[in-house]
Amino acid sequence: MADETTKQMLRRAADGRFARRWIVGEGIDIGCGPDPLGKLKDYFPLMTSTRPWDLPDGDAMLMEGVADGSYDFVHSSHCLEHLVDPVRALSNWIRICKPGGHLIITIPDEDMYEQGVWPSIFNQDHKWTFTILKPQSWSPKSISIVQLLDLFKEEVEVLKLEKLDSGFQYDAPLRDQTLKGTSESAIEFVLRKRTKGWGLATAADYGAARFAQVARRHEIDAKFAEAIGLHQQGRVAEAHAAYTAILGADPDNLAVMNNLALIAPFAEAEPLLRRALEINPTYVDALLNLGNQLVAHQRVEEGRDVLLRALAAAPTDARVIDALAQVYDTLEAYEDAVALLLEKGALLNNLDDVYCRIGKYCEHLGRTDEALAYLAKALQINPSHVEANIYTGRQHLRKGDYAKGAEGIAWIWHGRITESQVGLFVDEAGQPIPQTGRTIVLSADSGLGDTLQFVRYARPLKALGARVIVECQPELLRLVAAMPEVDEAVAIGDLSPGFDVRLPLHNLIGAFRTTLATIPAEVPYLAAPAAEVATYEARLAERPGLRVGLCWAGNPSHPRNGSRSVAPELLFPLLGQAGARFFSLQKGADGPALGLVDWTADFTDMANTAALVQGLDLVISVDSAVAHLAGALGRPVWLLNRFDSCWRWLEAGVETSPWYPTLTQFRQTVPGDWASVMAAVTARLADAVAAQGAPQAPGSP
Repeated sequence: MADETTKQMLRRAADGRFARRWIVGEGIDIGCGPDPLGKLKDYFPLMTSTRPWDLPDGDAMLMEGVADGSYDFVHSSHCLEHLVDPVRALSNWIRICKPGGHLIITIPDEDMYEQGVWPSIFNQDHKWTFTILKPQSWSPKSISIVQLLDLFKEEVEVLKLEKLDSGFQYDAPLRDQTLKGTSESAIEFVLRKRTKGWGLATAADYGAARFAQVARRHEIDAKFAEAIGLHQQGRVAEAHAAYTAILGADPDNLAVMNNLALIAPFAEAEPLLRRALEINPTYVDALLNLGNQLVAHQRVEEGRDVLLRALAAAPTDARVIDALAQVYDTLEAYEDAVALLLEKGALLNNLDDVYCRIGKYCEHLGRTDEALAYLAKALQINPSHVEANIYTGRQHLRKGDYAKGAEGIAWIWHGRITESQVGLFVDEAGQPIPQTGRTIVLSADSGLGDTLQFVRYARPLKALGARVIVECQPELLRLVAAMPEVDEAVAIGDLSPGFDVRLPLHNLIGAFRTTLATIPAEVPYLAAPAAEVATYEARLAERPGLRVGLCWAGNPSHPRNGSRSVAPELLFPLLGQAGARFFSLQKGADGPALGLVDWTADFTDMANTAALVQGLDLVISVDSAVAHLAGALGRPVWLLNRFDSCWRWLEAGVETSPWYPTLTQFRQTVPGDWASVMAAVTARLADAVAAQGAPQAPGSP
């Protein structure tokens, strides 16, 4: 809150009581900071002097060294909320005021300043929030001014108590409105110290009774602060014990319950949080904590429902909005995520991130043009937003615009490759640039499938005269090293110095100025070891029928593996196809339980997998490395493709692939509808079996 005292003059100048009655004589300005009342002396002609009191002068709560009845008036603007014990502070401020003198005090109003969020996001030093009077506050540290002043009714008379909201915009997004304009977002009260009934003995007796409860509260707060310190230092066991001890003395302390739940095992944390919500069903911190923990323990729908309660209790709380959007993402409820961020995204800190997230969700919904529009907004705010650039590139690639797509996708290695690599090997006219005598490193920058897709560029690069090194995943070393165009294959992290250029594999699209028409799509460009191929051919000869390799799930560590994997029970109609023999290509899966021939225990790397794939008549796979492997080997492959498919498979309606001439797509038309996809694949397989004239022995589902 900047220059609050000066800002108040716009209002106080119109009220003659300030200049003629209240700010008169010798005064003290407590917590004045860089904007003391004394610099406004021209507005208060009856003010003879004002002593500034700030941090170097001592604790404003105690006012040590200031004698009783020292000043005609006590002024304080936005100080009381910073003090550990506001009751004790006000008592001392009354003490140093002369009988008949005045106290003029302003403090932030919790609903206009903190706006439902605690701790305060605009001033982390605030220890309390204030309201004039209401039956229940959202803040765990709320003080009612009416109740506070009632403690001192024998000592002071209330002359003025007002909520200063004339310049406040109630419909504005969450922000500190005191930083601009005339908004004060505050409460102001003026007290007159009574001239009778104020005696030292009476004050001591009254003070002892009045502060007994405050002292207990102060002790608990001090222990709570110690527990928080332990918590922040990572001394979890000690913090757990400290929080538990506080709850023993103050069992309904909501903040302690919430903090303890942050470090306790979930079996302990959940009942703690539910107990807190029994006491206060709208306690946002507990709702947020419980919702996040439920999600983390795979109870995502329950977590979503709790976070919706938190949003209803605190509709402008950025933490709740962000957490709920992430839950919608986890649930793949992208329509809900988009709606939430369009309505409330402006309340989050970084609007470029918000627009980027909306763009990603539109991509998942298959709305490419909308995704581009929101990503463009993100980049308008922050042209260097890495993720927004990458996702923009993906949308252009999905639409087949590889020139624009290459610019965006190159941001995958932003910061590690400083100069543009677009056109590195082909000039603007499309003519190749010789690389004779140069050593070029192609580095894996994503998953196994991406490496298998882009390693094809070793062939045209070698044709330009380069020495080609491929830095790839260990699982691919043997397969890549066997490529005639690859001079050396090294595992990621084992690359030695001594090369001229290093490219992330995705950057090859731009380096060769690739278009849909110029993709190097000649297959096969990979080959399995001949001896292993011969071994599998001998084993396959013993299995009559159309030999079909099957991969129905992707990498379980992939963040979206759930949407791109097919539930095993949906495979049964396919596996029942007479005349087909099915082989598992999914290492670690329970192929035998599905009736598949399962030799995956023999696989030590992708070269083993390739040896089996080369002997199969057909591969049916979800979007995984297996699909890329089959395509790179030139084998027929049917891709089981999800609704929001990867950019490389282009937009809906495309059934083939410019990258793999032998690939056919079977794409979901509705998110999650694998049943229709499997029905189409099963029907097509029946046609393939009939065309081959394979024996009609039933398979074993």
